[in-house]
Amino acid sequence: MKNTMLLRFIKRWYFPAFGVLALLVYVSQKFGIVLPVLITNYGNDVLCMPIVLKICQYAVRQLKSDPSLQIPIALVITLTLGYAVYFEWYLPLYNPRYTADGIDVVLYAIGALFFMAIERYGITERPILAGSQDV
Repeated sequence: MKNTMLLRFIKRWYFPAFGVLALLVYVSQKFGIVLPVLITNYGNDVLCMPIVLKICQYAVRQLKSDPSLQIPIALVITLTLGYAVYFEWYLPLYNPRYTADGIDVVLYAIGALFFMAIERYGITERPILAGSQDV
């Protein structure tokens, strides 16, 4: 029962929490606020795919009028690889602001796995009937 409540909490709040964290990292960098190196270099990379995938899922659910629609695993993989190629291979070739970093690719994958674990394989939102128990 405790695990179910925790999973529901995570599923409901990870998107706004990740969004706020990513925004704080970005704003801190813009204003020259020094953050720990790991957060500065890798924080937004691990948050990126759950944020992007949740926005995509929301958009498709709205377009299809199906609140239970799930993004296919193949699309999650394709989007993650697309981000990795674009930000870690293409942009570093043409923009000095970007640097190729294999760790970022791993962090995109971890973020995508988090999204799939919570959205696809986590618990589904369903009303709990009076007198029923979660197993």
